[in-house]
Amino acid sequence: MTAVTRPGRVVMVVANRIDGDSRVQKSAQSMAEAGWEVHLVGLSVARKPEHYRHGDVDYHKIPVPKMDPPRTLRRRVAGLKYPLAYRESARAGHGVQRIKAERIEVAAMAEEPGSGLLRVPRLVRRAGRKVQRVWIGRRIDQTKARDRHLARENGFLDRVSRRWWTLLLGDRVWRRLDNDAVRIELALLPEIVRLEPDLLHAHDMYPIGFCARAAAALRRKGKAVKLLYDAHEFVPGCDTLPADRFESLVRYERRYLPYADAIVTVSQPLAALLKEHHGLQREPAVVLNAPLTPDFSRPDPGDVRTACELGPDTPLAVYSGWAAPERKIEMIIEAARQVPALHVAFLVNRPNHPYVKSLIALGEQYGMAERLHFRGYVDYADLPRFLSTATMGIHPMQTGPINHEIALPNKFFEYSHAHLPLIVSDVKTLSEEVRRIGNGEVFTSGDVGSLVTAIDKVIADPESYRAPYRDPATLAAYTWERQVGQYVSLYEELLGKGARR
Repeated sequence: MTAVTRPGRVVMVVANRIDGDSRVQKSAQSMAEAGWEVHLVGLSVARKPEHYRHGDVDYHKIPVPKMDPPRTLRRRVAGLKYPLAYRESARAGHGVQRIKAERIEVAAMAEEPGSGLLRVPRLVRRAGRKVQRVWIGRRIDQTKARDRHLARENGFLDRVSRRWWTLLLGDRVWRRLDNDAVRIELALLPEIVRLEPDLLHAHDMYPIGFCARAAAALRRKGKAVKLLYDAHEFVPGCDTLPADRFESLVRYERRYLPYADAIVTVSQPLAALLKEHHGLQREPAVVLNAPLTPDFSRPDPGDVRTACELGPDTPLAVYSGWAAPERKIEMIIEAARQVPALHVAFLVNRPNHPYVKSLIALGEQYGMAERLHFRGYVDYADLPRFLSTATMGIHPMQTGPINHEIALPNKFFEYSHAHLPLIVSDVKTLSEEVRRIGNGEVFTSGDVGSLVTAIDKVIADPESYRAPYRDPATLAAYTWERQVGQYVSLYEELLGKGARR
């Protein structure tokens, strides 16, 4: 029987490198399997565009151009206050090396044989090199002072500048405050227009703007295009970002969200927030970040316990996901220090990132490096199987930020499908769900002692926390196959239900 195909080319857009973003990868593959022609557009760290096919999806990764940051009032004042500073901070480091080289040269000159007639020129040369060193040193000092001046975020000058441009430009101020959206648009918009989609699926905050602009450009050419906005976060809740970037993103989303023909998001609390905050007539649909049901026909991915070379009786905790300072992953290491038998496996996106290196250094400082195991990501389709031999999964998400309080993150679903006992902080939505199911312990956010107590409870009786998984109904709704039906319904609504063979 010929596979059913559906009318329409779908272009999904995300402002990251795609790798490791399981929601984006799953949605692209699932909609291709449902019959649409799917292209996935994202960013590349290579110098040239990358085009390839993976599964049933065509991938297009485009490098982002470099741009100077916006000329804020603080930067303009810095230019006047430190006129001798190097334009690029890296050049100050080059200047240091030049000073060292000149000192070596002067020392070498002192040892050179020469007649008295050459003494005067040599002294002149030596004096000239000293003047050069003083000049370079002065420029280096001003560069460092300029950088300290620019590092003081959200000071008086920044607040005045932001207020002025906001009053003048309204929601269009986003271009003045932060140019990341501009850089990404320069990279991706031509590729989106080239692909001529029937449906644009904008994943997360950055693509909503330039996808709306791409749709407008295509419509001017007579091409009918629909726009679906997939809101991964509540942007007004991202207030831990630098002030200018936060204001830029809030204004950016608010300006372009009305251009979306439909909106989908990642949790019910977030859907309610979006409806209230933006005055939407219709509450966004919800597609949870649930994993695929484990597919045992796929090649065996191995397991985390074997990868860490640990026996079956060694307690093993896992953290799988994004590694960044705001995740406070060091709390897990602080707690493991007080549980001497515990090993911890970190499956993180950037094993060589400075923050990850700081975690490795912390383990070495505590004399427990052999109990910490750092690895890269595992394919999203294999992750629950890979994690299933661990003793527990930990997520130390901080309380406070709105997006933390309303989230049911990937880790909740991935740990649950691995049938792991969960240890989570007392953020509202996540802790309520763990308590409802009974598949883990909740600790007080930021309290290492509370985390240690939760770990000890799980180690003492892990099977009691696995018991809820014996009922197939516990996770029945928390599968990607169940969730993806919302995408199919929205696509059919936007593009029509007709199919061809």
